[in-house]
Amino acid sequence: MRKGLRSVFGRWAAAGLLSSMSLLAQEVYRGGPQGQGFYFRGGIGPEVSQRTDVTEFFGPVSGINVKYDPGFRISAAAGYMFCNYFSAELEAGVLYNSIKSITGSPGTDAALANFPMLVNAVFHFPLEGNFVPYVGFGGGASSSILTIDRATINGPSGSASLNGDDSDVVWALQGFAGFRYEFNDRMAVGFGYKFLATGEPSWDVFSFNSGAAGQLRFDKARTHSFIAEFTMKF
Repeated sequence: MRKGLRSVFGRWAAAGLLSSMSLLAQEVYRGGPQGQGFYFRGGIGPEVSQRTDVTEFFGPVSGINVKYDPGFRISAAAGYMFCNYFSAELEAGVLYNSIKSITGSPGTDAALANFPMLVNAVFHFPLEGNFVPYVGFGGGASSSILTIDRATINGPSGSASLNGDDSDVVWALQGFAGFRYEFNDRMAVGFGYKFLATGEPSWDVFSFNSGAAGQLRFDKARTHSFIAEFTMKF
């Protein structure tokens, strides 16, 4: 009988030890080096671009503003979690806005798109529940593409009608913040805000009025994006 009790007690003790070890392993996985790994994050949402100025059009100009309709941003990033609190990632995406108006242009049919390629540092703040706030910043370059089907701009030599497209590569910086809800150790959804700033893009343009080619330059771009995101860890 005593032997039987000792056997039952031993089994209970072993089960308790295994259960404790399992809980400890889960905590180590969540809080220690075993939580390291690669992840993919994708997102889409509305984007608003601040008004910019035209600083050059066949020579320096002033007083010409470019206003944009609300657009959208699509982002995709691949990164590595070094611990529960820090990750580094490479992000690419597209920001698109149609141009609402250009000062002095009676009819405008044009659009501006940016294709950033950024390296981000992300800081995570795990909470007791499944919510994880984060903040980060990044830098890199952006390909800025201007497409004009119809626009008229007043330059030093008079007004000029434009049509065509061109691209330029400029520097890009961004800051962002948000949160994600983790369903499990692999999948999460979230919401974030991104602020992107780029350098002053310039494009080669052709005036149909004078038959001359010249430079069109915009001031620095400033955009605000609100992104719904999905994250998959590997």
